[in-house]
Amino acid sequence: MGYRTVRNNDLDSLHRRKEGTQYFLFIANIVMLLVGLANFCVCIWIRFDLDFWEWVLEINWYTYWNAMYVVMVAMVLHSLNSLLSAYGAFSESRALLIGSLVLRFIVFWVTLAGVIVICLYGVEESKLLIKELDDVFRALIYRWDVDSRASRIVTQIQEYVGCCGAKKNYLDYINVRKAVPASCRHPVSGNRYRYGCPQTVAWWLEPWTSTLAGVSLGFCMMDLLVTFFTVKLTRLIKQVRQAQ
Repeated sequence: MGYRTVRNNDLDSLHRRKEGTQYFLFIANIVMLLVGLANFCVCIWIRFDLDFWEWVLEINWYTYWNAMYVVMVAMVLHSLNSLLSAYGAFSESRALLIGSLVLRFIVFWVTLAGVIVICLYGVEESKLLIKELDDVFRALIYRWDVDSRASRIVTQIQEYVGCCGAKKNYLDYINVRKAVPASCRHPVSGNRYRYGCPQTVAWWLEPWTSTLAGVSLGFCMMDLLVTFFTVKLTRLIKQVRQAQ
């Protein structure tokens, strides 16, 4: 009688631990699913932002979009895997939970790659970003007085973000014997903008980048925690089934 009571107590303890782990894993995956979809929507908003969309097409600079696509793919994979893991926890399916672990390992590295590339091409300290944009804007300035589309988009960007020329500011116009345009000056104070467009556009992109990179890095950290509880749940499920 005493042995049976002890065995029942051990089984009840296993059930309680399994259910607690199930609840945590299910809720964590649902939260990650919702955050992943929200971050994916931010990517969609950036991709189809009308001003930025026009700039990208007109200046023929797709690097930021390409970097963002890695984050978008990672968010889709995270959302699908979170759904799989949540269902595996709810149904107590060890096969689904182990499958989600394998997929989570792959998605972790995709997400980390997304963090790296979006930071390389979306923060003000990025030398790669500044150099690439410097080449883009100098090419546009060179065509300033022979290509109306080039002058129009440069004027629009300079007025919108408050910048002038490429990396060397107004000197980029003077060096190629172009008149410094009025859009290089503040419309109210009349003062010439202090920074070139590569640096200013990098500042302008940084809030988007910090959001995407921050959420993606949060997913990488959560992956480690969820992996631990997924492994724990698979073991508890096996122990409960063996004990019954």
